[in-house]
Amino acid sequence: MNDKFRAAGLSLRLITAVVLAAVLIAAWVMGGWYVCALVSVLALVGMGEFLFLFQRSGGWGMKILGLLLGATYLASVALLPSLPQHLTLAFCAMVAALYALVRWSREKTLDPLRRAAVMVCGLLYIPVLLSPAMHFSRWEQLLVVLVPAVSDMAAYFAGVSFGKHPIWPGVSPKKSVEGSIAGLAASIVVTCAMGFALGSAPLYSFAALGVGMGLMAQLGDFFESALKRAVNVKDSSRLLPGHGGVLDRLDSISFCVGTYAVASALYAFFA
Repeated sequence: MNDKFRAAGLSLRLITAVVLAAVLIAAWVMGGWYVCALVSVLALVGMGEFLFLFQRSGGWGMKILGLLLGATYLASVALLPSLPQHLTLAFCAMVAALYALVRWSREKTLDPLRRAAVMVCGLLYIPVLLSPAMHFSRWEQLLVVLVPAVSDMAAYFAGVSFGKHPIWPGVSPKKSVEGSIAGLAASIVVTCAMGFALGSAPLYSFAALGVGMGLMAQLGDFFESALKRAVNVKDSSRLLPGHGGVLDRLDSISFCVGTYAVASALYAFFA
């Protein structure tokens, strides 16, 4: 019976993965506003899951306002790319501060300040990190999805097959040094392969990019693991059968997008 349930779980996980891949590929092929729409939807759902992690029930004012701030930021990036985004971020921070002030005047506790901090952290963690992908080139968009995906698969299979030494047991006991090395090597292979085929920069720069993105992909995974352990949940939600929540799928990607956005602003990898 356990084997049947395990097989059913794997099948469900595979079906979900195929559907997700189909949606991502369709948006990527069509490009433009389709990518902006997909990034926005994923970012808002992920932010919603983040807000629910820290307040499982109630707190609807905080959750609704947080999502509105996330939507405001994403709309600004999509519709007004020439507008310095730190101005939109500053506006969102001031709205969150006003919310905290109004709620504190009624409650006289630290809770409104904590809720405002959660809103701002959720905005920084998901919409702000993911939004640069809206204006990446097609190959850059492919890169920031492939690196964490391939790294995660390599780390998983290497960890299952050879993993003996825990890398950070206080955060994620099942992850191993061997898996981490395999994931990092896979990241370098992906960036170098894309650099060789499509890049305009020297290959060594793509190898360095692979190191940076590979490390940040794993750090993103660790960070979300720490969040879930802090609030004692296994998955960010049950929205994706067999995979948990959207945030569980975005943890590494968001850190990779942010890392590549900074790196590409300093150095041109693609013409």
